[in-house]
Amino acid sequence: MRNLLILAVIVGLAMSGSAIAGDMTNGLTITGGENAFAQLKIERAENAPKDDNFLKIQVSMAETKNLKGYGFVLHFDTAKYEFVEAKEVKGNLLSSSSDQQTLFLSSTRTAGELAIGAMKVDGQAVTGEGKLVELTFKTTGTPVSEDFHISEGVLVDFEGNIDVLANIEIADLKPLPDSYGLSQNMPNPFNPSTNISYQLPEAGQVKLVIYNLLGQEIRVLSNDRLEAGYYTVSWDGTDQMGRQVASGIYLYRMQAGKFVDSNRMMLLK
Repeated sequence: MRNLLILAVIVGLAMSGSAIAGDMTNGLTITGGENAFAQLKIERAENAPKDDNFLKIQVSMAETKNLKGYGFVLHFDTAKYEFVEAKEVKGNLLSSSSDQQTLFLSSTRTAGELAIGAMKVDGQAVTGEGKLVELTFKTTGTPVSEDFHISEGVLVDFEGNIDVLANIEIADLKPLPDSYGLSQNMPNPFNPSTNISYQLPEAGQVKLVIYNLLGQEIRVLSNDRLEAGYYTVSWDGTDQMGRQVASGIYLYRMQAGKFVDSNRMMLLK
């Protein structure tokens, strides 16, 4: 009986498309199980080939307890994206405890909505974190996280209890940069603050420091190990002690591995 309930939830979600989006949680008894704090994350697929015409994203989940199945509806802009494929990641979270494949279903019966569902059929459940699904879209523009959102997500535990998927993160979906870069601060001149953007093609230690024209260190904006990606930091015109500095020209210098670059900026009061 428990497996029939799980099957009904997952298959119903994946095969009903948008019809489930308004009715699923209303028609279900949300009994509350072990996965109220489970976290779902959508991010750009690792090591995906850089192609301006395609976007590959991965869905993963963390903080699961005795998870048996899941389902959700992913909404996207049809003017910018065309759905191509949904497939489970090899060695995904649900299949990690056995060699038996899960029951996996996807549906795009309604434009702009991709319904995904999967369940374990080996009589077991999983706890922990791992990847679930890889999704491929054709795209006509630069992907941004605001282009996607999830509704009507449910999680089913080993006992057949149902939780609503509440903790969702959609990461930055821009393609990773293929080179280091330090941009001109914006605005410039500035008062009272300005933003400095930079990019990293690979993970590493990054140091970004503000200097005056005498070469004296004024403020360390970053001195951390960061993942590859795009970053922006703000400088409010104060030194390391929080004191406001005088009007004038300042230098900012970035070092990441062998990459070193610097720019000038002007603070006006």
